[in-house]
Amino acid sequence: MILIVNLNLAVDEIVHLDGFTVGEVHRTNHVERLAGGKGVNVARVLKALNERALLAGFLGGRAGDFIARELQREELPLSCVPVQNESRTCIILNDGATRTQTVINEAGAEVSEEEMRSFHEHYAQLLSSHDLVVITGSLPPKLSTDVYARLISTANEAGKPVLLDTSSKPLRASLSAQPFIVKINGAEAGELSGLGINDFDDAMRATRKLIEMGSRHAMITLGAPGAVLNFEGVMYRIKSPRIEALNSVGSGDAVLAGLAAGLMRGLEVEELARLAVAAGAANALRGAGRCELEDIYRLVQDVEFL
Repeated sequence: MILIVNLNLAVDEIVHLDGFTVGEVHRTNHVERLAGGKGVNVARVLKALNERALLAGFLGGRAGDFIARELQREELPLSCVPVQNESRTCIILNDGATRTQTVINEAGAEVSEEEMRSFHEHYAQLLSSHDLVVITGSLPPKLSTDVYARLISTANEAGKPVLLDTSSKPLRASLSAQPFIVKINGAEAGELSGLGINDFDDAMRATRKLIEMGSRHAMITLGAPGAVLNFEGVMYRIKSPRIEALNSVGSGDAVLAGLAAGLMRGLEVEELARLAVAAGAANALRGAGRCELEDIYRLVQDVEFL
């Protein structure tokens, strides 16, 4: 079973528009309100892949109540620590005319050190009944940037491999704790390395940097072109299948879910990579982790290695 840690859960408010121009007045076609956060997207994809997973994080206020109800409705198991402050709401402007998404993320609820200690104790207990850990997303405001590093170290001590997807200072602080795989996108890799990530060759160099900094393996996603996976010192350049993308929000999370599912199934590295990239492409057909199993398995056949 897979444990998903998403400390900064959210309400995702998806505003659907046909054409978006900055500074103009718009009317929406309709608005969706969903439980959100990178870990929620991962959980949705894992459910589509028939993998068992549990979400853990913080929930607070009416927004937290909404998130809990929605996850229950979707039959996505969770075990969260309550906090005093209100969980965040994020706005996603989905432009149907240009097929682009503009995301406005709140920072999230402030979490006290006592609340963080309670979560860490809860997390340590959950590890005994899980085989693999996914840690993903941003940190709530004012928490120490080494929070993920501490969670990774606790998992490593328990013999549980960790897949990590975060950015900026928490990413840099976490690498020395030796996560099993770091999966980030090109922009995040560029910020970390100080190098522009424009193609597969750039991404290959960046994966080496991630491993030099402590991660055992590394994957960098490049959007529509595909991804690079550096595993056991072997580099894989993976071309994503061509699709007509409607909503790419959550595609990186879907890749992470594919990696987790592949590791749980003991897949060979190439099959693991195929599943991950196919899941990312399948997500872009609907967005927010709402994949269909048939789409994932259909797209697996179209993933190529360069």
